[in-house]
Amino acid sequence: MTDADSGTDADTGTDAGRDTGARPAAGAGRLAPGPAFLRLEITPRREGLFDGAWWPYSHHIGVEVPRLISGLAGYWGPVTRVGVDSEAWGALPTRLMVEGRVVRIDGYPVADDTALVTRDDRELFSLLVVPPEAAPEAAIAAMARALSPDNTAAAGAILREAGIRRG
Repeated sequence: MTDADSGTDADTGTDAGRDTGARPAAGAGRLAPGPAFLRLEITPRREGLFDGAWWPYSHHIGVEVPRLISGLAGYWGPVTRVGVDSEAWGALPTRLMVEGRVVRIDGYPVADDTALVTRDDRELFSLLVVPPEAAPEAAIAAMARALSPDNTAAAGAILREAGIRRG
C-alpha cells in the first residue's frame, strides 16, 4: 500500500491502521521556505511548562517529524521518540527512519497541542505545537508565550490567547 501523503510504502494492515515499518521519511533533511518553524529555550533549570515551540508547515507527520528532528539535531542530540496528538495528525506510523536512525512515534488522542520529544531514551522535552494554518503573527506570539520562563498556561490557552484555532 502507498501512503498518498508521502509517496512511501506503508504497511497499514496492523495496529489500527498505523504504519508499523521503519522507512526513510519523505522530505527528510529538507526545510520548507518560510518563517522559522522551531524555537527553543535551552537552559539548565528548564523553567516554564515548555522547552520549545514547533510550528510545522503541514499535518504530514512523515515530512514534519524529520524536519523537527533535523532542527533539533544540533541542540539536543539524537532523538529517539516523538509523541504527538493523534487527533491533530491523523494516521500515524509507529516509527520513522530519520537520518539513519529509527525514531518511534507515539500517538495520544488527547488534543493537547503539544509534542513530547525524547532524546537518548533519557530526557523528555515538551513542545507547544502551533497548527500549520496559524497566521504568522499569531504563531510567533504563541511561540514566544510558550517560551516565557514564567509561563504557566497550557498549550490550548496559549493558542486561544493568540487567536489560533485548530484547522
